[in-house]
Amino acid sequence: MLKRADLIHIFNNEEEKDLDNYLGFHSSNQIKIPNGIRLEDYTSLPEKGIFRKQFHIPPGKKIILFISRLNEKKGLDLLLPAFREYNKKHSDSILILAGPDDGYETTARRFITGHQMENQIILTGMLTGETKKAALRDADLFVLPSYSEGFSIAVLEAMASHLPCLVSDKVGFATYIRQYKAAAITQLTVSDLTAQLENTMQDETLRIDYAIRAYRMVTENFDIHIIARQMLEAYTKIRQR
Repeated sequence: MLKRADLIHIFNNEEEKDLDNYLGFHSSNQIKIPNGIRLEDYTSLPEKGIFRKQFHIPPGKKIILFISRLNEKKGLDLLLPAFREYNKKHSDSILILAGPDDGYETTARRFITGHQMENQIILTGMLTGETKKAALRDADLFVLPSYSEGFSIAVLEAMASHLPCLVSDKVGFATYIRQYKAAAITQLTVSDLTAQLENTMQDETLRIDYAIRAYRMVTENFDIHIIARQMLEAYTKIRQR
């Protein structure tokens, strides 16, 4: 079916490599169009402090926010020990793990209790709607050290909310992130993630710069209206062949 397809729509460079390897050749019928989000959904976020109040987070604590499925693929095996190391030196932050269990919640809870970090790491379950927006509004840093992503909408949502991000280069659009210098990028090791947490959380100016550049990146490339036009043009050309 792929060999006979008039158009193969892929998201990013990694999918292009996977497709080439799968087919055994580079198809001239492929087009690379990323995911997009409705930027207007993030122009008016809830009032600051709502999420903190709901989950009893003290005003003086910085919030490091992880929103994704609780799955080892998302880099939780790196994030939990990295945050523990960071927290040994800087006790002014709380890690929020927001997402449904996908095989790793038991391991995460075992880590939390085993290291007596019940007051430093909070599992909220899946956040949706205004509650998720409230979390994005109150957070100081969004983190996703994922081993593999097709194209992370969660990272785009954080960036659209003017929230600085710390991610791996596997989130689906690392080329854009590097081009715009739109986020801190971590290697997939505990030591590097710990160092990146240190660099970003202890430098407010850097976090502000990341947030500004990331919002510009999303505005210029990933607004759903831009993506829709690209898709419409590509599909129309196929119909006209």
